[in-house]
Amino acid sequence: MTVSGLATHFWLGVLTPLTAVCVIPLYPAFIAFLASADGEGRRRSPLLLGALVVTGVVAFMTLVGVVYSLVLGQAVNDAVETVSPVAFWILAGVGIVMLTRPTLFASLPTVEPPQSEYPAASAFGYGFFFGAIIIPCNPGLIATFFSTTPVLYDTQLGSMLGFLAFGLGIGAPLLAFAVVSETAGRTVTRFLAQHSTHVYRATGIIVLAVAAYYIWFVFAAVPFVG
Repeated sequence: MTVSGLATHFWLGVLTPLTAVCVIPLYPAFIAFLASADGEGRRRSPLLLGALVVTGVVAFMTLVGVVYSLVLGQAVNDAVETVSPVAFWILAGVGIVMLTRPTLFASLPTVEPPQSEYPAASAFGYGFFFGAIIIPCNPGLIATFFSTTPVLYDTQLGSMLGFLAFGLGIGAPLLAFAVVSETAGRTVTRFLAQHSTHVYRATGIIVLAVAAYYIWFVFAAVPFVG
């Protein structure tokens, strides 16, 4: 386990929701929720609600991390040497598809997060739901995360911390929306929606670059080379 590995997964987490086209429609509703959330006449702090959203995201990723690290982790680590090169070739294919056919993954359907009469519960539920919906919604960076996890960490503790770093990264943009003004938040989400094709292509470039790095330099899995 390395600090650079945790930093890598945190920034992968930050990029994941910002480049997931099918979750962009959720942002305006989230911003409106932060702006109008009240409970029994007492206004809730957007920063507090944002922190609860991040807690929900981290809770979901912790759940996934427990399953991965404690149930699948050893088996995955035992198979890293054989499976990882193949996984990164598949990841390169995903990157190429995102780069050349950005609307393919962007057309994935989205659903609204659950709501309750209690703002705090709604915020936590939103974060938990957001963590769940992001996995099928941004296959490129999610695949990058899962592919690099057994490479960067050689212990169950390291894998768990990697999942926590990734979850914190996913929640960071949502917390940022809670901090900035409603107008600024809507400006950002509108920009992402209007440039969704370019956003997905940029993600494809990132995914393809990561895959190429691991294929070429880490596993030396390029045919007829070396």
